[in-house]
Amino acid sequence: MPTKQEHIDKQNRTQITLRYLRQSQNSSQHADWIVTLAFYKALHAVDSYLATLGIDPKVHTNKQNTGRNEYVQNHLGGIYPQYSALYWASRRARYNAYTYQANSQDVTKLVNYSLSIEQHINTLL
Repeated sequence: MPTKQEHIDKQNRTQITLRYLRQSQNSSQHADWIVTLAFYKALHAVDSYLATLGIDPKVHTNKQNTGRNEYVQNHLGGIYPQYSALYWASRRARYNAYTYQANSQDVTKLVNYSLSIEQHINTLL
């Protein structure tokens, strides 16, 4: 099971790549990756907190309601709307890559959701 610090380190490395893509001249062409990275950054923030509780979710969701998404919904409800929006946007970006469309306002909103989740989790660590 990764430690809290390992998740924080991964979150920080993801932020570097996210910043690089957002600042590139062709950032609109990278909306799918920007959204995906924003989600993974939020995921590692959540996982850093879960690591302090000894919880290592192996999946996002499952039939036993023990996945990360269920934990966020049931125990971190204040961030669930943003987390869920990021989760579903990243799924669309990853699996509908050829047809994924997002305007810059939507991308910015999702990146801000990631930041909001990170800030909330930091208050719990």
